[in-house]
Amino acid sequence: MRSRVVILVLAMFMLFSLTILAEEPQYGGTLHFYNSSDWETIDPAYASGFDSGAMAVKIFDGLVRFDYYSNDVVPCLATDWEVSDDGLVWTFHLRKDVKFHNGRPLTAHDVKYSFDRLFDPEVASPGTWAFDMILGTDAALAGEAEGVEGVKVIDDYTVSFILKYPFGLFLKHLTLPYALIVPKEVVEEYGDQFSEHAVGTGPWKLVKWEHDNILVLEANEDYFEGRPYVDRVEYRVIPEPLTAIAEFEAGNLDMAGIPDAEWERWTEDPYWKNYIVEQTELSTYYLAMNQKFKPLDDPKVRRAIAHAIDVQTIIDTLRRGTDTLATGPIPPDMEGYVDLPPIEYNPEKAKQLLAEAGYPDGFEIDLWTTTNSTTVRMAGAFQAYLAQVGIKVNIIKNDWSVFFSAVKKGEVPMYYLSWWADYADPYNFLKPLFYKQKRINMNDPVINKLIEEMERTTNPKVRYKLAEKVVERVYELQPYVWLYHTTSFTLKQPWIKGEIWHQMYDADKLTTIWIDKELKNK
Repeated sequence: MRSRVVILVLAMFMLFSLTILAEEPQYGGTLHFYNSSDWETIDPAYASGFDSGAMAVKIFDGLVRFDYYSNDVVPCLATDWEVSDDGLVWTFHLRKDVKFHNGRPLTAHDVKYSFDRLFDPEVASPGTWAFDMILGTDAALAGEAEGVEGVKVIDDYTVSFILKYPFGLFLKHLTLPYALIVPKEVVEEYGDQFSEHAVGTGPWKLVKWEHDNILVLEANEDYFEGRPYVDRVEYRVIPEPLTAIAEFEAGNLDMAGIPDAEWERWTEDPYWKNYIVEQTELSTYYLAMNQKFKPLDDPKVRRAIAHAIDVQTIIDTLRRGTDTLATGPIPPDMEGYVDLPPIEYNPEKAKQLLAEAGYPDGFEIDLWTTTNSTTVRMAGAFQAYLAQVGIKVNIIKNDWSVFFSAVKKGEVPMYYLSWWADYADPYNFLKPLFYKQKRINMNDPVINKLIEEMERTTNPKVRYKLAEKVVERVYELQPYVWLYHTTSFTLKQPWIKGEIWHQMYDADKLTTIWIDKELKNK
């Protein structure tokens, strides 16, 4: 009997060992991905969009990065750092084994150059907001100083940042693509064409970029954290979702989103439903109400609009029922989230509030949207619901550049938009949406003071408590109709292993993903 038990245990051990060996990451192969549009740039100084930032972090590195499996900030080019007692001086110690793709070693002078370049008025980077807390940035941006006074090279492998005031989120801001480090000599060689000839220290080298067609990366064999498992990544530009899903089905793409028209076919397929990855996202969609325009300056009118729209039905019909009903600006997965009761769909309550505000017969208002078919459909839903309580909505459609320019100037009465996290902290939602916000003519002294306190505290727990107070105050004022927080669904081929599903768009450097060649060759 004992011998049978031993044999059984040995057999189970061997089976377990074979399973482990089978899942051992393999080197080699090519990944086939796609993007719905070409990249505007991959130069860190201009990487304001998600696509640009996500690509830039694969070619370049910053002092720190997001952990691959959490929203924690971990070392990258820096090995460690210290912060002075007053919170004003951050000192970073660099790795000594890092080389740019051209073979030159990285030093602290490259860090200094990259931040000086960010604030060079001739560069005109859109990312200066991210580091305006550094001493001397105003003078540099005005052309009154050579470089940024507050970025100092201590020695070849030590750099310090002197801040104007304590800023507890400085480390998180260093995860942004704007903080990626570039080599001076290559930037100067190519000038405004640097994006086309990008050279960084990252795990991937740019080897080909045919605009509106294909972008190709090859593994950096000398990457300081170890070369990626895959040899090559090819990104095709495929604007049409149905074309992309057809290419995926043919085995020509390794991942793909699921088009609305094919949602049921893929999600109900007994085979493919096992290869659909669901990811909650740090996003909030909203209907903005600009208080510069009457009667949106009246909180009763704003609350009436919120009561008039059946958001859950919109989610169930226009959003496939997969998103989460929003009751405030902070997504449920983030610190600072407050579980507030949703504003109920109640047309009669909406009519009552409108009458109390002096608009028993409703009013007429413009709602701006882009020409994107999805946003136009959403605007149509708002229009239909508001008509039921006497509010006549005129839908104004414009292309993105015209639309967003008018929104930023505060020239739009109502608009449908979203906010996505630059980094995982409630401050990154609350300041852009509420602090002296010109887009909706909001300048609430209570909220402004709370956000300023959030900015300056170095204690995360204190910052999160302050965030909760902001959210509660916002709930009272109703400057937006909160709609939903998104969830993404991505199809992957069965041979794709080790991939990262991260809430931050700029977290994945494609160093953990690998291809199971045996499965692919079946």
